[in-house]
Amino acid sequence: MKMLILRGKAGRYALPGEQEREWPRGALDEPAALEFARLRGYSPTILDVAGYSAAGSRQMQMALSEIRSDNEVFALYGFSAGGYAIYHILRALKPKERDRLALVVVLGAPPPPDTHFYRGPWELIFRLNPPAGHMAGPRALLAGPYGPD
Repeated sequence: MKMLILRGKAGRYALPGEQEREWPRGALDEPAALEFARLRGYSPTILDVAGYSAAGSRQMQMALSEIRSDNEVFALYGFSAGGYAIYHILRALKPKERDRLALVVVLGAPPPPDTHFYRGPWELIFRLNPPAGHMAGPRALLAGPYGPD
């Protein structure tokens, strides 16, 4: 079983306790995201593209391609703009593709007006920014508890 992990926007950001740095491929605390996927029993795949919150983005198209070409993709994890992309991905999936998902994780992406699109037959974990800040979202999730909302 695989989990697709979607990065946030490219730009300058700092992980907790670290200096700001450039994230040209999109911001994400990769070790925390990878460990979360493994703890939940998934083989993680990080899409190597920066997130963008609009429908039709390169990240969205890559994710749809992965989901449609690999029947082992059962989970999605989106951080920041990657969480916005998940919203658009879920709207674009065919019913059979949606039904295959077992877990959807959205971190640091404010809910759109019609949040019911994040809901489905899957377990949903939806977290806004933790007290330590936006970039701390993946570590805060990993620290648990990380059951369904």
